[in-house]
Amino acid sequence: MAVYRAPVRELEEGMRLRAIANVTLTKCAITDYIPNNREHTACQGTREYHYDPVDVETSFVLVGGEKEPDLTGPRKVLGKPLRYRCTTAVHHCTVSQQEEIVLGSGDVADASRWKWIVFETRATSPQAVGCRPPSPRSCNVLAVETQKGTAMYWVQADDDVPEASPPEPARTAAVKTLDVLPNKSNKNKVRRVIYSVDLAPDGDTEAIEGRQYELDAKGSIRERLPDAPDIASYIVLSDSPTGIKGRFLISDTYDPDKTGNAGGNCDRRCSAEAGAAITTILTCDVEAGRRYVNVVSAASRMAAKPGEVVHVLPGGFLEITHAYPADAGDDPPGRRTDCSPTDR
Repeated sequence: MAVYRAPVRELEEGMRLRAIANVTLTKCAITDYIPNNREHTACQGTREYHYDPVDVETSFVLVGGEKEPDLTGPRKVLGKPLRYRCTTAVHHCTVSQQEEIVLGSGDVADASRWKWIVFETRATSPQAVGCRPPSPRSCNVLAVETQKGTAMYWVQADDDVPEASPPEPARTAAVKTLDVLPNKSNKNKVRRVIYSVDLAPDGDTEAIEGRQYELDAKGSIRERLPDAPDIASYIVLSDSPTGIKGRFLISDTYDPDKTGNAGGNCDRRCSAEAGAAITTILTCDVEAGRRYVNVVSAASRMAAKPGEVVHVLPGGFLEITHAYPADAGDDPPGRRTDCSPTDR
C-alpha cells in the first residue's frame, strides 16, 4: 500500500535525493476496536485478530505514471527496505524512515520514466486471514493513524545548490525525566522540550527568512512502570527554546490539531529517530520570532499515578544536517504561502 506520494522532477547525475517519511501504524487491539480514549479509530469495523507478531516492511519506490502513480508498472527501490515487528504489547508502531543518495551516471538511465516517489508499507503474518476481494470488514488490518498529521518530505538538490553552515547540534537533553499522565489528560501539561537548536544564534532572526533546512533527531527513554507507557514526540519551529507550539515540522503544518505527534508503547527501554525538513521560512515565521527547532515529548499510560516518571537517556540529539540560503531553490508547487493553519 502506498501511504505517501510526491511528484519527481527530472533526475540528473550528481543530484542528491533524500526521502523522509513518518507514520504511525497500529496493530489493532481491544482498545482500538472499542476505544475509550477517542471517539473513533481506523480499527473499528475491521475483522478482529489477536495473534502476534505482525511483520512490517516499508520502502521508498520511484514509479511512473502521469496524473497518478503507476504502482503496477516498472519501479526502482530507493535505498533498502526497513523491516520491523508490531506486537500486542507495542501495538502503536511509529515508523521513521529516510534514504539519501547521490545519483551516479548509472542511476539516471531511463530517468525520464520516474514521475513519482511513493512510500510503501506491507504487513504480513502466517496467521493472517485471507480475504477476496480486499475489504477492511473482512481483512485483518494495520491502521494508519492519519489523525496524527504525519507527512513525507522529498528533497531533490542539484549538485550546484549552495549550502550554508548549519548551527551547532544539541546533544544534551534539556530534561532528565518526563512526568507520566493518564491517557485522557491534557498532554500539554507534561510536554517538555528535550532538545532545542537555535537557527539564529546571533539573534538575527530576519537573516533566516527564505532559508530551508533538513534535520535529524533521536531520543531514548527508560521506564519501570507496571505496563508500557506511550511515549510520543513531535518537532516544532517555535519562538522559544522551551516552546511547544508554532510550525509543526513532522506534519508540515501550523495546525495545532495536527502536530505530527507520534510514538508508541515503550517497554523498559526504547529509542526513536525522526527526520524532517523546514521548507521556506516565511515572513510570518520571522515576525512571530520562530527560530528555535524543538523536539517535544510526553509520556502517558492508562492507569498513571501521581509522581510517575520515565527517564530520558543520554545519546539523543537534534542536528541540522543541511542548511540552504534563501536563493538556493524553490519549494515544490502547492507549498504554503502564509502561516494559516488551513493554508495547504
